Amino acid sequence: MIKSSKKTIHTTLSEESNEILDKFANLTDKNNQKIFGNKSKVLEKALELLDKSYNPESKDELQAIWDRAKNELNMVLVGKTTYLAYLSGDYNKALEENIAIDIIEWYTRTRIEDMDLHNVLKAIKCVWLAANYFYQIEIEKGNKGSYQMSLYHDFHSKKYSEFWGNYFSRLLHNQKRCEVEIFPRNSSLILRISAP
Repeated sequence: MIKSSKKTIHTTLSEESNEILDKFANLTDKNNQKIFGNKSKVLEKALELLDKSYNPESKDELQAIWDRAKNELNMVLVGKTTYLAYLSGDYNKALEENIAIDIIEWYTRTRIEDMDLHNVLKAIKCVWLAANYFYQIEIEKGNKGSYQMSLYHDFHSKKYSEFWGNYFSRLLHNQKRCEVEIFPRNSSLILRISAP
């Protein structure tokens, strides 16, 4: 069996954080056996959960989002209207009946009015990756609350990039009063988003 390498770190914690760490290190199951056993194991589990929270892109998590959508929404994840409008070429219908708000609120369980722009972008990233419309989405924060969102697909179609650029642009303008510059390419889409 190959042992994973361990790194030693030295840090200082607040008294409150140390108490929480002790509490979980001493946490026992119904058989009075320690669940984690030591502080290192607690920290490793906490970092794993933190990573999943901020980077929910693992295959298992994307599958979980997809399964939840199928069970709860009984539909194509980003909506039948959007999907059929794209297939038919009647893009205006999809843009006018943009259901991204419903999907984002369903996924986050939060009203879009109560979400900041960064959390809206993170929700778009998770849902559209889970729906397999893009294989990679990157969000970079710029100055004064601006963002650049890069979305990559393998459809080799500039029209596909234009469609989603207009879709997200209208959503972000209507819901968060953002100005959005769209840069569509054959296999990617860049959105430069300026918050008001």
